[in-house]
Amino acid sequence: MHWSSLCVIMGRAMNSRVASLSQQYTSALQDYLDSQQEILLQQAYDLGRIAIAGRLGLLDIAQIHQRALLECLLPACSMEEKQRVLQASETFFLEALSPFEATHRGFRDANLRLQQLNETLECRGAELTAINYDLHELSNRILHVQEDERKRLSRELHDQVGQALTVLKWNLGLLLRSGEVDATLLKQKLADSQTLLEETMDLVHRFAIELRPAMLDELGLLPALRSYLKALAQRTLLQVRFHGSAAAEQLRSEQKIVLFRVAQESLTNVVKHAQASQVKVALHTLKHVVQMQIRDNGQGFSVDTKVPGRRRKHLGLLGMQERVRLVNGQFAVTSAPGQGTTVCVEIPFRSRPEVQAR
Repeated sequence: MHWSSLCVIMGRAMNSRVASLSQQYTSALQDYLDSQQEILLQQAYDLGRIAIAGRLGLLDIAQIHQRALLECLLPACSMEEKQRVLQASETFFLEALSPFEATHRGFRDANLRLQQLNETLECRGAELTAINYDLHELSNRILHVQEDERKRLSRELHDQVGQALTVLKWNLGLLLRSGEVDATLLKQKLADSQTLLEETMDLVHRFAIELRPAMLDELGLLPALRSYLKALAQRTLLQVRFHGSAAAEQLRSEQKIVLFRVAQESLTNVVKHAQASQVKVALHTLKHVVQMQIRDNGQGFSVDTKVPGRRRKHLGLLGMQERVRLVNGQFAVTSAPGQGTTVCVEIPFRSRPEVQAR
């Protein structure tokens, strides 16, 4: 069927609906003009809804009203009668238009809600883009940190452990090659060897703590933190105060390692960047959560991670936040230039981690 033929058929159907509605409208308007009863205005409202259902527009209903008004005005003789007819027909016409106004208002409200949804989606899209960017940067940083850590461990093992073992080998070789060894020299070499062994053992012990503290698994979170903080204070001359709640030991193993790693990372940041002289580490029990706070008196910084340049500098914070999120915990950092920094972590006793923390 050609498009022109289809248009003709549709036009005839439309004209048929207009003609039928026009007759109903004229009859209803005449009834209202005769009695002007409020109940008859419901017919005007119903006719407006019929017009909308028949896909008629405002111009169609206006033309229908104009024809009906002309027919109703013809019998009116005096100006008073015509004025009465015009006023009453205006009321009837406005009632017939009310469904159009309601429909328009509904479209307007729906459009407004759709616009608000679009704005919300745009905001969510921007947030997801930022999160994806952060995750990408975080993944790159993790790879670089892992590689740098491997290099550091390899270098320290080679430079310190390797040198210590070389000296021990040389001392033992010297003693084996010597026939009669002076007692004083023998004592000196043995003392040197013993000192080297102690230093090497301490170094290996420190490496083990950094990689995975055995004390955390064997004795618990609080002893592991105390041991780490004591070693940190001795190594850096940083004044460290620690308070721990025994209830923290009720956490599961993966939750404890998250708290330990966050403390480890936070204190590393204090040593490297904060220029602080004091730091306080406290674990408290609040209702159904364990809260850990790490507060220093350092130089502080801006925590606005929405700025791209700053976000790259604070990827360590994102890493800690991700660790805490994996055990359904809450992570927050408060800081400002010149006002120190506070890291706060809350982990529920009955959380269900998404993946096992490392």
